[in-house]
Amino acid sequence: MDKKTVKEMLEGAKEKDYIEIISKMTLQSPNTEKAVIDWCRKNNKKHKNKAAEVELENLWEEAREIISDFNEYGGGPERNEDKACDNLWKMDGLIKDNDILWDIRSKILDEMLEEFYEGNSGFDDILIEVAESFCKNKEEKRYLADELSKGGGYYGKYAADLYLQIGDEEQYLKTELGNLVYGSDYVRIAEYFEEKGDRRKALDYIWEGMEKCRGKLDELIDYAAPIYIKERNDAQLQRLYKIAVKTKWDINISAIAKHLYRYARQLKDYDKKKKMLMLILDTCEKGEVKEWFEICKKELTAEDWQKEYENILDKINRKNHKLYLDICMETGREKIVLKDIQNAIHSYDYWDVDYNQYFSSRLAKKYPDEILELYWKDVNELIRVSSNNRYKTAAGLLKQIKGIMRENGQKSQWVSMFDEFKDKNKRKKNFIAMLKGL
Repeated sequence: MDKKTVKEMLEGAKEKDYIEIISKMTLQSPNTEKAVIDWCRKNNKKHKNKAAEVELENLWEEAREIISDFNEYGGGPERNEDKACDNLWKMDGLIKDNDILWDIRSKILDEMLEEFYEGNSGFDDILIEVAESFCKNKEEKRYLADELSKGGGYYGKYAADLYLQIGDEEQYLKTELGNLVYGSDYVRIAEYFEEKGDRRKALDYIWEGMEKCRGKLDELIDYAAPIYIKERNDAQLQRLYKIAVKTKWDINISAIAKHLYRYARQLKDYDKKKKMLMLILDTCEKGEVKEWFEICKKELTAEDWQKEYENILDKINRKNHKLYLDICMETGREKIVLKDIQNAIHSYDYWDVDYNQYFSSRLAKKYPDEILELYWKDVNELIRVSSNNRYKTAAGLLKQIKGIMRENGQKSQWVSMFDEFKDKNKRKKNFIAMLKGL
């Protein structure tokens, strides 16, 4: 219906009639309601906050439906996730830019917390961040903190931070001390006392965490070790070391070993430094092995490097097999690498040690016959299962085979072998089509 028709049909209507009509339209059409809200925001400053309240409620209603579904099913479509996040950030902006009544804010806040407590939607962090913006003064922040503290455990740290924000240190400590479970919890309380100038009490909680916390100790070690190194307190460093070793967890042992290595360097204690380097190679994360291998090469004496080299390689092989093979390639031990990829069960994905022919393409110059045999074997294995992804990988290998054979003066052999191969697999029409131009 165009404007002229509307004007003619509503000729003689009074203000109350217009309001009645528009009100019904807003109930039926979200777009109409949005148009009214937008008009009010631009043209009716007196009721700007009312427009914001209505928009806030609408945004939350739409977001909550999505979040509730995500809580029920443990996730959902990405487009829905983006929509809910977009709505929540719009709500955050509305709260910050408008003076919306606490009655409205608290009602939505309670509903947000209900979804937060479900804890299965993946929206927890953003819900809490937006919830904090709903609370503008000390009393409102206390309300949120009190609600969160009822949940205990995981929710306690949020509540504790809010109590600290409003200056209620007594309640902060009560909440924090009631939720000491993991190493990070003990570190938080230690940092609090450190900021208050009470290092002794801070370290008392670190030691309590070393004995009582659930899970890994690396954060506790990383907090305490630098302090004791600065004080040159060997007894306490040894105490940390013994507790870490007793756990038999690599992450804990690696944490203290790194600190003791740096301490040994400061003291110029070569034997202790060497011992810690060997221990770090045994316990560090896979992604750190290369870095510590290079440090060993730099820090050990030439005599010790030669003496420990095979032992170091064994450690690397246990931690990062691909790095070990890389080192073999660089140090003239290609036969070890060749044997490894010949005996490996190939998955043809990122986890495959020879993914994208990482090693075999380099070995082909020195061992063309062995690599050709390996590639033909892989091609036949790949096409055994009808899959376009596997077909593409096989086609790529055939291209490599062609290149190797031509480089080694086997052009005619390639043509005959390739023709025979295509004839044997002619029923695999999708695959054969991929070989066009090869």
